[in-house]
Amino acid sequence: MDQFKELCFKNGFKDFRREENTDDTTIIRFLRAERYDVGRAFQKFLHFQTWRREHDIRRFYENIDVEVYDDSRKMYPQWIGRRDREGRPIYVFQVRQLTKKKLDRYLKMLERSSKHGSHAGSDVPIRVLHLHALYENLLQFVFPLVSELPRPDTRRSVSSSTHIVDISGVSVLQFWSIRKYLQEASEIATAHYPETLGRVFVVGAPAFFKSVWEAISQWFDPETRSKIFILSASESKSLLLSHIDAADLPERYNGELRWEWEDQPNLDESTRNLVNEVYQKTHRGEVFSKGPLMFQDGCINLLGSADGLPRRNAFCRPGTTTRRRPMARPASETTVNTRTKLE
Repeated sequence: MDQFKELCFKNGFKDFRREENTDDTTIIRFLRAERYDVGRAFQKFLHFQTWRREHDIRRFYENIDVEVYDDSRKMYPQWIGRRDREGRPIYVFQVRQLTKKKLDRYLKMLERSSKHGSHAGSDVPIRVLHLHALYENLLQFVFPLVSELPRPDTRRSVSSSTHIVDISGVSVLQFWSIRKYLQEASEIATAHYPETLGRVFVVGAPAFFKSVWEAISQWFDPETRSKIFILSASESKSLLLSHIDAADLPERYNGELRWEWEDQPNLDESTRNLVNEVYQKTHRGEVFSKGPLMFQDGCINLLGSADGLPRRNAFCRPGTTTRRRPMARPASETTVNTRTKLE
C-alpha cells in the first residue's frame, strides 16, 4: 500500500478519498487484480483515473437525465436492494429480457438523447458512458450505503457484489445477437472496475450453454472465471440459500422477496432507515427514487436532471457538518439545491 501511494504522490494524486476513487478500498481492488504487483496495478489504476478525468465521467453521472438513466439500468444487472450473508449487494440479470429488438431500440434512444446531454460532443459511444454511469452508482451509492450496515466483517468497506445471472429461456440465436454488447460490458468491467465481482451464480442454463460458455468464458480473466458458478436446477435452490437469506432472495429463485425484473430496489428495514428520504410518494404508493444517487459525508445526494433542470437534493443526518464537494454542472443551468435533515 505504501509503495502504491508513493507512486500516486509522484503522479499528482494528493487526496485518498472514496469520492475520488482513490481510497484504500479502491487501491486494494487494483492490487488484488494484479496479484499485488505494485507496478502493474498502478498502471491499471492510472489508466482508470486518466480515462475518467479525460471523459469527465463524474460530471456525466451528475447531469444524466433521470429517465434515460433508468432506461439504462434496465439493460444491465439490477440491484434488488438486498445483500447476501456477507453483506454484498445482490444484483440480478435476466438475459432473456435483452433481445436484439429491445437492444436496438435502446441504442437508438441513447443516440437521440446524447445530442442534448452534458457530453454531446464526446467521442466515447453514448452506450459506454451510460455503462460507466451505472458503475459510478455502484461505487458512489450502493457500496458506501451497504458499508454502513451490519455484516459479519465490518473492518473493511464492501467493495464487491453478488450476481444472479438468469439465462433460462435464452436461445442460441439470442446469445449470438447480443454477444458483442455483453462482451463490451465484460471488457469495461475488467479494465476499469477490477475485483468488484464477488460471486456470480448462473441459473437456468439451457442444454446448449456448455458449448456457449466455452466461448464467452474467454471474455473474463482467470480470477473472474473462478468466481462464476453455473448451477444445475437441482443445486440452484440450496446453493443460493446457503449464500443468501430467503428473505433477501427473489421468489423466482426460491426465496421470499417480492421483486421482479425492472423493479426499483426493495430495501430491507435497516437499509431503508438510512435512505428513507429518497422514496417518492405516488399514486402507486412509495417508490424508490429513479436516477443517479450518491451517499457521501452522511448525506444522500439526488443527482441527474429532470425536465431539463439539474436535480441537486441532499438529505443529511442530523449533526452532519462535513463539507460536501460541489457538484459539476454547466454554469448556464438553473439548479434547485436543497439540504434536508434525515430524521
